[in-house]
Amino acid sequence: MVKPDGLLPLPRPEYAKQTEVLLTDLLWRSRGSSLGGDRGYFEDLAALRSTTGPHDIRRLVARKAHGGSPKALETYPIAIGTQLTGLVDRVPVGINPMAIILDSILAPRARGDKSLACAPVTPDVVVLQTLHGMVNKDSPANQARAIEMVGWLGGSTGDGDVASTFLTALSADDPADPLNQVTSLALRAMAAHVWRELGSGTASWREWPVIGPVPPTAPQVHPLASARFTPFRWFWTKWGNLCDPANGWRAALPARRFTDWALCLLRTGLAFAYLWEAEFFRILHKAVIHSRDNSSEAPATILALKNLLQQGARLASIEPADVPPSEKNAWPALEMLLMQGYKARAAIEDAQPPEVDLTTIGSDLSSHLETWISDFSRIGATALPARLEPEDDAAKNTREFVRYLLVPRVSDDDTEDQADFYYLARSKQRNFWFEPGPEWLVVVCSLLARRPGEPCTLGELVDDLAALGIHNDRAVLVRLLEEAGLSTDSPDADNALVIKSAF
Repeated sequence: MVKPDGLLPLPRPEYAKQTEVLLTDLLWRSRGSSLGGDRGYFEDLAALRSTTGPHDIRRLVARKAHGGSPKALETYPIAIGTQLTGLVDRVPVGINPMAIILDSILAPRARGDKSLACAPVTPDVVVLQTLHGMVNKDSPANQARAIEMVGWLGGSTGDGDVASTFLTALSADDPADPLNQVTSLALRAMAAHVWRELGSGTASWREWPVIGPVPPTAPQVHPLASARFTPFRWFWTKWGNLCDPANGWRAALPARRFTDWALCLLRTGLAFAYLWEAEFFRILHKAVIHSRDNSSEAPATILALKNLLQQGARLASIEPADVPPSEKNAWPALEMLLMQGYKARAAIEDAQPPEVDLTTIGSDLSSHLETWISDFSRIGATALPARLEPEDDAAKNTREFVRYLLVPRVSDDDTEDQADFYYLARSKQRNFWFEPGPEWLVVVCSLLARRPGEPCTLGELVDDLAALGIHNDRAVLVRLLEEAGLSTDSPDADNALVIKSAF
């Protein structure tokens, strides 16, 4: 069960340049994966840490790039030694089929990173890489826990539900594509081989398991899940639509694209979750201070907080393409929001008495919030500072985490091998602006329609983006949809404009 260990129990993040680290850590360490749990397979690696020479065996990377850390252990050379006899036969001399498969799932390289990742097109791929290796740190922030918490705040039933839901989709009947079946079996053999080699000579080394879902054992819903317009609800709804076998997305999409869509949801959901959290604490801090001081502005700030829960935040907008980047630079405001939110959260949680924890409100969060603020301002807010003056390094990891999730990793040029099509923002020099990549709207609109082949409308898309905190002029959205080939309907259709399915 997820522990409600704070007012809004979203753990502090740590940026990772490679998006694949999110899904990798989720499968390694979430309770919803048979790799995770109290005695997860990652713990087996940790137990070998002191016996592997110069390498930290927890720091697995698929391939090293120039300047890679000597502490990281490169798994590609081990993996290409996998024997595929009986699965892939009559191979020409000089051709290694395992190398061809692994090269086909290499992910776009991140800016300035010292290793290459593989896209987890099957759960077995994670044997090649770990969070510790991909960020090259001894104790990085637990990404699996952050992802599961975002899901729980959006409506999942508890710790492990995000991973379990994803693995349920992968455990369903495999697509009928024979090449996909061969690839899956080859990656399964590769994972077993790599794992055996990693534990070679170790007594009682476990065999690599069949990775499957482990549903939560004690379902529990967080009060915030009742709020419709939050990035948490957006993420969990989209995740459920993608992973529900009844919706057919697993069968309709190639394995690589299914994984890319999952990563797109993780990138967007996590980035806006931390932006929304910052806005929540910024307004909450103001409401508590005004209530404590009996200010005439208290009712307005409490109303603003209720509106945040009922109508969503205003965090971003996508400006017309002809507006110069310098005039739509959004990063200074987002950065200040994250810094202020970080400061407000720390101040409130330091002062918060146990008897006014958010979980005491119950499921009807919005209607009981005013009482909660009154109790908190009366009992625990005496020493709460009225002004938020964040230091320059405040929320540094969160700021980097959000920025890296939103922008392209190396290139957004579709003529290059390293193209990233799932970004939501772009940056050039000091400017940062929202401009979705060519596949981002495809993912959002397709999963809004729930099933392959089904349409949605512009009005539904407007509400969907509002849940994230994105608000736009209708004309900008219509242009983006037309450029993506998702709508040829009459612009005069207003919110009834039909957005067609890309699949």
